[in-house]
Amino acid sequence: MINEKRHTIFKRESDDLELGVEVPLIKALTGCSISVPLLGGEKMTLSFEDIIYPGYEKIIPGQGMPKSKEGGRRGDLKLKFLVDFPTDLTDEQRSEAVSILNDSS
Repeated sequence: MINEKRHTIFKRESDDLELGVEVPLIKALTGCSISVPLLGGEKMTLSFEDIIYPGYEKIIPGQGMPKSKEGGRRGDLKLKFLVDFPTDLTDEQRSEAVSILNDSS
């Protein structure tokens, strides 16, 4: 019998791992590079040119839990992005945001 401990940053779903990644709104809209921790303690840097929207997910194959019955194979790491929206804007910032976003549709 194996006792499974809860990890501080990863959530296990079968052989896959889930990781919530917070991204500031400006980076979510304009692209960014992020450093992602891996299960073994290493880090992986990923670059995004796409717009990261609420609910955006990225799957990194083979970076999840080892599959006990499939020697050497691993589950996937699922990154779930959490876009960090500002909590307040000045009137000028609000006006600029409306102008920019109106032009994008």
